[in-house]
Amino acid sequence: MDTNNQITKTQLPPHQDFNFLKDEAIDYIQNHISTEWTNFNPSDPGMTILDQVCYALTELGYCTDFSIPDILTDSTGKMEIENQFYLPYKILTTSPYTIDDYKKYIIDGIEEVYNAEIVTYNDNLLPFSRVYQVYLYINPDITDSIQRDTICKSSFYYLNQSRNIGELFNMPIALQPQNCLIGGKIEIEKDADEQAILLELQDKIRTYIFPKIAQVNYDALKEDGYNAAEIYDGPYLKNGWILSESILDKKNTLKTIDLIPVIESVAGIISVLGVQLYQNNNHVQALQSTISQIIAIDILASYGEKKLLLISNGKEVQTDGLSPLQINLSKYQETAISLNNKPAIKLPKSSFRDINSYYSIQNTFPQQYGIGDDKIEDDSTPIQVAQSRQLKGYLTLFDQVLANQFSQLANVSKLFSFTNSVCGSPSDKDAFYALKDKYEKKHLEYPVPYKMFSPSYFYQSLYNVPHIKPLLKNNNVFEYTYGDETKKELKEKSWLEYQQDPYNAYIFGMMKIMEEEDVNFERRNTILDHLLARHGESPKVIDAIIAGTIYTGNKKKDQIILKSLYLQNLDLLTYNRIKACNFLIASKITPTHNLNIKNDHYDYINENTSDFIFKSEHLNKKEKLSKTDFSNFSGFELKLNLLFGLKNIYNNFITAQFEASQHSIEDQLNANKTIQKVYWFKEKRKGSIFIETSILLNQLKYNIEIVKQSDNLNYTIQNTDFKSVTNINYILNSLNQTALDAQFQNGYLEFASEKYLLVSGDSQTVITPDYTKSKLSDYAFRITVSSGNGIITINDELFKKNAILMFPDFIPELQTPEFKKRLKLFLSICLPTNIKCECLFVSLQELETLIPNYSGWHDSLRFKNTQDLLNKQENDLETTNPETSSVNLINSLTSILGTKNGRNK
Repeated sequence: MDTNNQITKTQLPPHQDFNFLKDEAIDYIQNHISTEWTNFNPSDPGMTILDQVCYALTELGYCTDFSIPDILTDSTGKMEIENQFYLPYKILTTSPYTIDDYKKYIIDGIEEVYNAEIVTYNDNLLPFSRVYQVYLYINPDITDSIQRDTICKSSFYYLNQSRNIGELFNMPIALQPQNCLIGGKIEIEKDADEQAILLELQDKIRTYIFPKIAQVNYDALKEDGYNAAEIYDGPYLKNGWILSESILDKKNTLKTIDLIPVIESVAGIISVLGVQLYQNNNHVQALQSTISQIIAIDILASYGEKKLLLISNGKEVQTDGLSPLQINLSKYQETAISLNNKPAIKLPKSSFRDINSYYSIQNTFPQQYGIGDDKIEDDSTPIQVAQSRQLKGYLTLFDQVLANQFSQLANVSKLFSFTNSVCGSPSDKDAFYALKDKYEKKHLEYPVPYKMFSPSYFYQSLYNVPHIKPLLKNNNVFEYTYGDETKKELKEKSWLEYQQDPYNAYIFGMMKIMEEEDVNFERRNTILDHLLARHGESPKVIDAIIAGTIYTGNKKKDQIILKSLYLQNLDLLTYNRIKACNFLIASKITPTHNLNIKNDHYDYINENTSDFIFKSEHLNKKEKLSKTDFSNFSGFELKLNLLFGLKNIYNNFITAQFEASQHSIEDQLNANKTIQKVYWFKEKRKGSIFIETSILLNQLKYNIEIVKQSDNLNYTIQNTDFKSVTNINYILNSLNQTALDAQFQNGYLEFASEKYLLVSGDSQTVITPDYTKSKLSDYAFRITVSSGNGIITINDELFKKNAILMFPDFIPELQTPEFKKRLKLFLSICLPTNIKCECLFVSLQELETLIPNYSGWHDSLRFKNTQDLLNKQENDLETTNPETSSVNLINSLTSILGTKNGRNK
């Protein structure tokens, strides 16, 4: 059978259609030149030139239609993603914020935790709000108490890695199983596997009471119809994603009617009759558990004790025929492997297109034009050479525009990069360095070759155009010799040296005329605004916050620098936007006297420029945030330092102090004292001191006075810690009158197996306004601080705020109305609405005590391992004690709050 082969003509898009482009050009010529050009036949040289330009434009149009992945792929075949895009799991996820987020986070991070309950303690007292008690559902097969305690401690440290501002975690508590049994008759199918049925029944009942949360990989969720926003809602998870809808609360009450549908859902079970419930060896109507317990129905024990019977074909299945039930671990291991090996986000396939490579239109002209590579000038007459060069000069203008447009397209990745480009002609820069060895690259003959600040137009040289050298300005500048070189050798050598000179009149002139500085800054700012908006950031808000932040003194240039730095760190800053520091592992900040501070300072401030060119690449490395930074600081502090340029403000102040202290020894001593403190702010605290008041309270000891109003009975619990206070506060506000009375009659309050002994008092107590009334009973209580000899109370002005933010008050730039206005805007945008933050400006005299007290307190919070304790000196015992350090810092802050000099008025 004959095959009918045919070619179907398809209409090319206008930018690839030679005839369309040529017709458009001729129409334009006719409309603007009138009768001066009348010959539009192929024989006219002008039409030949037009043909070549149109063909070149079709190639440019063809390249413009390449896919974005292809355009972004480099010569190694790797797609340039870094600083171009953030992958979805990096930019759409966020550190745990909601209760469900924390559940996902802990289930994913701690292997043996199957599920978790999180209780937020009462908000009746501000200092004790936003305190979380986590209850862990640990693998039921783990019964060793030491192992369970270890899991709780691991969970505590893991939770503190993602603690939010103003929040605290008490040590997690493992849910204590309430061993229960069930009775009844279960009829199963004739050929059913009894052991498999019991195993599945055990699993389904556990799942119904409090399920082990399943983690699913991205591809499976996409197949189920979930979109990226739903999948990435919450924290980044290492072992598979958890949907919020799969997180269910623990059931604390279980009745017969609840269990029957669960039992009947097991494959192989026909029916169930006479279901009965047993708890603590007693027959009950409903199984019960408290907040710190979990109902654990033991199917094997129920069956072994003959409470639960299996009936098959009218006969009871004997227990002797069953081996002990064991979980099929291989099944769960396979699941874990499939999750841990989940495929990464797949990037689209792409190919390198070598877009920057430009083939001159002068290569495609007919030979008689004498401008191609096959033309030998030495064999031509002077008039022929002159005519050829005249035409080449005209055509080279077209070549340069076309070559630059190819370069612009090839460098789209740099144009829309988060980082500021430092070269407008990357291909020429690469060619320059390609001929340099390691030593020559380090000791360049020319300063900052091809370097400029953040170009937005890209270009390339035309050194490959045939016989271009005579057309380039000062092309013979290297035509000198010290030896016996022939004329041909000298010509070749001088041409190579000319191309290797980044400051030759041609390429350097090209760099200067490509774009004016003001136009460049405006274009780059517009591009960065687009990138900010693409990531959900308002350019106008960012402009308002960074207005006045100085790097170079040029407002537009500084905007470009700051927006670029912000975009480069956007993934970590947005992920950790409300995350607090991890005080358990934060680096020590104890101030030391730096004897080389002057040299270090001037080395630092001179690092950002080289030969009058701003070193963007160097600054990018210095300001690149790491995960360690988010252990030492909150995301709020790091963002504040970056956008306000606090490091530069302090550097400028230090420079001014050095210059002003050259007159006398006394001036130098005073200046040095000030400089040391400012240097500490800059190096140790990113420009500010940020204190969460809840952490201060966390280190103190407390007394609790409780009064039963109806009988005027009073009780006390003395010298207890913060965790106990939060637990007792929860008990008094969550239990009803009957339950509380029963506990008081026992002489102690009990919470999650912890008992708090009550001391009865004889004297009558007058209930004053500082007592808090219980929500569900007639008890009232007052919490006082036993630390600090009674000077500190939880009603102090200090504890009415969630956080304190402090700056030195003697730095002029921090005292301007503009700075304070920007700071107020920043605080309103970047802090959660439920965080009350007081901003203070502290005097030099107040810093004398504040910095040592703050440093001692900060370092005392760090987790102490055994080696730390062994290395601790005797004279360090008091200063590193968290309680003493907290009292010292509270006294300093209270003093500052009480003086006008320290307050932000």
